[in-house]
Amino acid sequence: MNNKPLHSIKFLFTIFVFSIFDFFVTTLFQDILLTPLFFDTIFMIAALFIFGPIAAFFEYVIFNTLISLKLYIFTGSTEHIFIYIVSALSIITITWIFIRKKENLTKGINTTFLYILTASILAGFVCAVVSGTVTTIDYYLCAKTLNSNHIFDQIIYAFMDKHNNFLTTAIIGRIPVTILDRIITTFAGFGIYKLYNKFIQGKQKH
Repeated sequence: MNNKPLHSIKFLFTIFVFSIFDFFVTTLFQDILLTPLFFDTIFMIAALFIFGPIAAFFEYVIFNTLISLKLYIFTGSTEHIFIYIVSALSIITITWIFIRKKENLTKGINTTFLYILTASILAGFVCAVVSGTVTTIDYYLCAKTLNSNHIFDQIIYAFMDKHNNFLTTAIIGRIPVTILDRIITTFAGFGIYKLYNKFIQGKQKH
């Protein structure tokens, strides 16, 4: 019996559920708790560990669509949020470079910790540069209006003076928060990956 269609359905269902989870986690931490951290890629990283980069990108596109719909319904604008998909691509690419060889994640706790920590820090730095650049393009070319309620817009307001241009401020202001966000979300995604392998993949093998 060919189980590929069934496996495809399970795969698509899992990716969709992961996107829903990212949506609710992001809504909780950004809209309700008003934290400076995003927490919007926990399940994207889990998808990266479990299925690979294409699945992770697909998960983020669905998540981004849900966020865009929410923004449009409640504010009448999507705030050009789709252009930040390039930030997710940078995260996926850098993280995948480190975790694509799963054997590197089974060489002991210390080695696994260092691999994930290094991937998180580098991905956070690259993401800060990419996102800061995108914000600058959005600001100058798309006439984005800074929102004093957004944490990074507050940082831009605070740091912008005659010594700092918009691009520099948009990047520097993101680096510490983005790296911390990446460390937390990457380890959380790895934890979900381990739970998935134990309780879902393990059951499918029996």
